[in-house]
Amino acid sequence: MQKDIIRGAIESGDPNAAEGAIHEIDLQLHSSTNAKERASLLLNKAAFFGILKRFDDARKQLELALEEAPNEADVRLVFDFISGSLYDQEGLPDKAFARLTAILSTYAEQLRLPAFRSIYEDIQQRRAFDSARVGKFTEAIPILKECLSFDMKPADRSDILSNLGLCYSKLNNYEDARDCFLQACKIGLTNDWEGQVHFLLGIAYAHLNLLRESKLELQLCEERAAEYTPLCLAPLFGAQYTYAFYEEYRYAFSAFRIDGHCYSGALHYCARTTNPR
Repeated sequence: MQKDIIRGAIESGDPNAAEGAIHEIDLQLHSSTNAKERASLLLNKAAFFGILKRFDDARKQLELALEEAPNEADVRLVFDFISGSLYDQEGLPDKAFARLTAILSTYAEQLRLPAFRSIYEDIQQRRAFDSARVGKFTEAIPILKECLSFDMKPADRSDILSNLGLCYSKLNNYEDARDCFLQACKIGLTNDWEGQVHFLLGIAYAHLNLLRESKLELQLCEERAAEYTPLCLAPLFGAQYTYAFYEEYRYAFSAFRIDGHCYSGALHYCARTTNPR
């Protein structure tokens, strides 16, 4: 029963479940005398503090775990993995990518073992997302494509495809971008990507001279502006990148605001070109 509480909290990532799991871990730590078992409990506790965004507490638990079993290679691997993951949760993709990439070489043999397959796949997914977040689109593509071979939840696969489509779009490969976005749409877009995918799909269609399809996607963005902000990529890339993005399309998309409202000159352009009925 106790293990179910911890496992359930790990799988759900829910903050309330994390609080309950921390309490359960404290109970188990009080009775456990096995160093490796205690280290494992402390590593889990660090991960739960990460879910709660209590990063100082998380790093304290990591250090305690390493003190319990400093010579255990498995403990050191998980220690480094959680350390890298914390950078992701803190919004530091550069640091996360560097730490996670180092793990691949440091623990190459261990990561080939079935017991650590889930950690390897998690590292690759994080590295893929981190590469895209910092604008390393060429480097992100092969990692994202590898991730598509993993067994994962539909929502995670949709996010992989959305990221892959973004990378192709930024490298002006609009055919592959379109295909990835359409696959993500078929699976079902997550809230974080819904507006962005429809907007970027509209751009891809426009570059492929599929103006009727482009119009439909951009019109959807305009109609649902109150639900999501399809034109604002600042959460992923920051204001400077977003400004450059707008500049790139300033003639086709002549009047935006980054406040959830868009006044799409592109719609008028597509309407004139496609003569919709």
